[in-house]
Amino acid sequence: MICLNGRSYPENLAQEAKLAATIAITDKEDSFLYQTAKFIEDFYNNKDYVEVLTSGSTGKPKEIRAEKRKMLASAAMTVTFLNLKKGDSALLCMPLEHIAGKMVVVRSLYQKLNLIVRKPCANPFADAPLNLNFAAITPMQAFCALSEEKSTKILASCQKIIIGGGFIDQELHTKLCNLPCEIYHSYGMTETLSHIALKRISTENKAFKPLPGVSVSLSARKTLIIKAPKICSEILETNDIAQINESGFIIKGRIDNIINSGGIKLIPEEIEEKLSAVIKTPIAVTARKSLKFGEEAILISEKPLDEKLINNAYLTLNKYEKPKAIIVSKIPLTATQKIDRFKLKAMFY
Repeated sequence: MICLNGRSYPENLAQEAKLAATIAITDKEDSFLYQTAKFIEDFYNNKDYVEVLTSGSTGKPKEIRAEKRKMLASAAMTVTFLNLKKGDSALLCMPLEHIAGKMVVVRSLYQKLNLIVRKPCANPFADAPLNLNFAAITPMQAFCALSEEKSTKILASCQKIIIGGGFIDQELHTKLCNLPCEIYHSYGMTETLSHIALKRISTENKAFKPLPGVSVSLSARKTLIIKAPKICSEILETNDIAQINESGFIIKGRIDNIINSGGIKLIPEEIEEKLSAVIKTPIAVTARKSLKFGEEAILISEKPLDEKLINNAYLTLNKYEKPKAIIVSKIPLTATQKIDRFKLKAMFY
């Protein structure tokens, strides 16, 4: 059986491509539920793959084929790690064009979960039920949910949450640490069919732990290499600069984002993380051309910053990391709400 919003449907409806039509009769106004049913039908058809858009974080989103058997293998790894049981409830609140949303559905099909479908929005917990067993959300959704009392209560009642698709700043991290539920930050990409590693959000833990069956190493460039034969046919070398320790691995930033300023290699993500401990408005660090240094780091803020706040924030940086200028501007985002670093650099380079 397939369980959507507490209603059970025979699998043959999906196999015969009749699930969406059946749902439309009873839920005429819920277009996202209909879209979810159409994806389930696609997953049950005779093709051995589904098409999925990449996140666009390294350029224009592109369409790739994800093998269904490998998606099921990825689902098995996650539900085993999180100990999700048949009949548990799982919240779907992310777009189905990308792998994160698709994999929430596949996990529910694999483990016979009750999939609670809510149209993707900034705060999906505004009308979600209490006491969910599992939810997969973005940092922005977590931030928005925790900005309202009612949705904070609902989020806090969820047993297990994974947060992926972006950086978690210090303020949000602190709020999440104070919640009673199990919350994990995820690491992965479209090519790895969602996450291949999780880290429990806590005051001590900073390292991602690879899921069972996944191993990691470093390239000569100090970028992460992923070996996950159940979900990736080939060994994958990423552009993520990493550090490996006994607990797992820490992501420092992307090699293609490095700013080469007078021979000093600056990692924008590291600078942003330090500054975000003090500056609470949206910020980003990018490069612009410099006659003296070749490239120099600049700070983009969506709101004007007080001079005292800037001085306090800069105390967290070393002398090479301090941006050479501060510019007030809207920060472009990708479809999955990550900083669009290509567009951002093009705006000022």
